Amino acid sequence: MKFTAILFLLSVLGVAIGTPYIMKKVNSGSSSGLSAYTPPASTEQTRQTFYKWQDDTGQWHFGNEAPEGVTVKEVHIDTAANILAPVATKKEETPDAELITPEPQIPDSPIVMPGQALELIDQAKQVKTMLESRYSTEEQK
Repeated sequence: MKFTAILFLLSVLGVAIGTPYIMKKVNSGSSSGLSAYTPPASTEQTRQTFYKWQDDTGQWHFGNEAPEGVTVKEVHIDTAANILAPVATKKEETPDAELITPEPQIPDSPIVMPGQALELIDQAKQVKTMLESRYSTEEQK
Protein backbone atom coordinates (compact mmCIF):
# COMPACT_ATOMS: atom_id res chain seq x y z
CA MET A 1 0.00 0.00 0.00
CA LYS A 2 2.79 2.44 0.90
CA PHE A 3 4.68 1.57 -2.28
CA THR A 4 1.61 2.31 -4.41
CA ALA A 5 1.02 5.68 -2.71
CA ILE A 6 4.67 6.71 -3.12
CA LEU A 7 4.66 5.64 -6.77
CA PHE A 8 1.45 7.62 -7.37
CA LEU A 9 2.88 10.78 -5.73
CA LEU A 10 6.12 10.50 -7.73
CA SER A 11 4.20 10.14 -10.97
CA VAL A 12 2.04 13.19 -10.16
CA LEU A 13 5.20 15.16 -9.31
CA GLY A 14 6.82 14.08 -12.59
CA VAL A 15 3.80 15.17 -14.60
CA ALA A 16 3.68 18.52 -12.77
CA ILE A 17 7.36 19.19 -13.47
CA GLY A 18 7.31 17.94 -17.06
CA THR A 19 4.12 19.64 -18.26
CA PRO A 20 5.61 23.15 -18.82
CA TYR A 21 8.42 21.70 -20.94
CA ILE A 22 6.06 19.58 -22.99
CA MET A 23 3.64 22.49 -23.50
CA LYS A 24 6.47 24.80 -24.57
CA LYS A 25 7.61 22.38 -27.24
CA VAL A 26 4.05 21.80 -28.47
CA ASN A 27 3.29 25.54 -28.70
CA SER A 28 6.57 26.46 -30.39
CA GLY A 29 6.23 23.73 -33.00
CA SER A 30 2.64 24.37 -33.99
CA SER A 31 1.65 26.81 -36.69
CA SER A 32 -2.01 27.29 -35.83
CA GLY A 33 -2.00 30.91 -36.94
CA LEU A 34 -1.96 32.27 -33.39
CA SER A 35 1.05 34.39 -32.63
CA ALA A 36 2.32 35.93 -29.45
CA TYR A 37 1.63 39.60 -28.83
CA THR A 38 4.28 41.88 -30.26
CA PRO A 39 4.29 45.46 -29.04
CA PRO A 40 4.31 48.26 -31.61
CA ALA A 41 7.74 49.16 -32.90
CA SER A 42 9.44 52.21 -31.48
CA THR A 43 10.22 54.68 -34.25
CA GLU A 44 11.22 58.31 -34.53
CA GLN A 45 7.55 59.22 -35.01
CA THR A 46 6.53 57.51 -31.75
CA ARG A 47 9.30 59.06 -29.63
CA GLN A 48 8.66 62.55 -28.31
CA THR A 49 10.56 64.90 -26.04
CA PHE A 50 8.79 67.26 -23.68
CA TYR A 51 10.25 69.75 -21.25
CA LYS A 52 9.33 70.40 -17.65
CA TRP A 53 10.37 73.31 -15.48
CA GLN A 54 9.48 74.85 -12.16
CA ASP A 55 8.54 78.50 -11.79
CA ASP A 56 9.35 80.84 -8.90
CA THR A 57 6.28 79.74 -6.93
CA GLY A 58 7.25 76.05 -7.18
CA GLN A 59 4.59 75.07 -9.70
CA TRP A 60 5.64 72.61 -12.42
CA HIS A 61 4.99 73.38 -16.08
CA PHE A 62 5.24 71.13 -19.14
CA GLY A 63 5.63 72.10 -22.77
CA ASN A 64 6.86 71.18 -26.23
CA GLU A 65 9.45 73.95 -26.22
CA ALA A 66 11.86 75.01 -23.50
CA PRO A 67 11.51 78.64 -22.39
CA GLU A 68 14.61 80.78 -22.27
CA GLY A 69 16.30 81.54 -18.96
CA VAL A 70 14.78 78.57 -17.13
CA THR A 71 16.43 75.31 -16.15
CA VAL A 72 14.46 72.57 -17.85
CA LYS A 73 14.43 68.80 -17.59
CA GLU A 74 13.82 66.71 -20.68
CA VAL A 75 11.08 64.08 -20.51
CA HIS A 76 11.34 61.37 -23.17
CA ILE A 77 8.10 59.55 -23.98
CA ASP A 78 7.60 56.71 -26.41
CA THR A 79 3.97 56.78 -27.47
CA ALA A 80 4.19 53.25 -28.90
CA ALA A 81 4.66 51.80 -25.42
CA ASN A 82 1.88 51.15 -22.92
CA ILE A 83 -0.90 52.74 -24.94
CA LEU A 84 -4.43 51.40 -24.91
CA ALA A 85 -6.87 52.14 -27.68
CA PRO A 86 -9.47 54.72 -26.68
CA VAL A 87 -12.93 53.44 -25.94
CA ALA A 88 -15.93 55.46 -27.00
CA THR A 89 -18.45 56.00 -24.27
CA LYS A 90 -22.07 56.89 -24.59
CA LYS A 91 -22.85 60.35 -23.27
CA GLU A 92 -25.91 60.25 -21.11
CA GLU A 93 -28.20 63.21 -21.41
CA THR A 94 -29.55 64.51 -18.13
CA PRO A 95 -32.82 66.38 -17.88
CA ASP A 96 -32.64 70.05 -16.90
CA ALA A 97 -34.33 69.26 -13.60
CA GLU A 98 -31.33 67.21 -12.48
CA LEU A 99 -28.91 70.03 -13.26
CA ILE A 100 -30.39 72.25 -10.56
CA THR A 101 -28.42 71.89 -7.36
CA PRO A 102 -30.51 71.56 -4.21
CA GLU A 103 -30.12 74.09 -1.44
CA PRO A 104 -28.05 72.94 1.53
CA GLN A 105 -29.96 71.39 4.39
CA ILE A 106 -29.94 73.19 7.72
CA PRO A 107 -29.54 70.83 10.66
CA ASP A 108 -32.74 70.25 12.61
CA SER A 109 -31.25 70.80 16.03
CA PRO A 110 -28.47 73.37 16.47
CA ILE A 111 -28.51 72.66 20.21
CA VAL A 112 -25.35 71.08 21.62
CA MET A 113 -24.48 69.87 25.08
CA PRO A 114 -22.19 72.08 27.21
CA GLY A 115 -19.30 69.61 26.93
CA GLN A 116 -19.64 69.60 23.17
CA ALA A 117 -19.78 73.41 23.06
CA LEU A 118 -16.42 73.71 24.83
CA GLU A 119 -14.94 71.16 22.44
CA LEU A 120 -16.29 73.06 19.42
CA ILE A 121 -14.85 76.34 20.77
CA ASP A 122 -11.41 74.69 21.13
CA GLN A 123 -11.60 73.36 17.57
CA ALA A 124 -12.57 76.81 16.28
CA LYS A 125 -9.58 78.36 18.08
CA GLN A 126 -7.26 75.78 16.50
CA VAL A 127 -8.63 76.56 13.06
CA LYS A 128 -8.20 80.29 13.68
CA THR A 129 -4.56 79.77 14.76
CA MET A 130 -3.86 77.66 11.66
CA LEU A 131 -5.39 80.27 9.34
CA GLU A 132 -3.46 83.12 10.99
CA SER A 133 -0.18 81.25 10.61
CA ARG A 134 -1.01 80.47 6.98
CA TYR A 135 -1.81 84.09 6.20
CA SER A 136 1.37 85.29 7.87
CA THR A 137 3.50 82.89 5.79
CA GLU A 138 1.67 83.96 2.61
CA GLU A 139 2.36 87.62 3.39
CA GLN A 140 6.08 86.89 3.91
CA LYS A 141 6.41 85.49 0.38
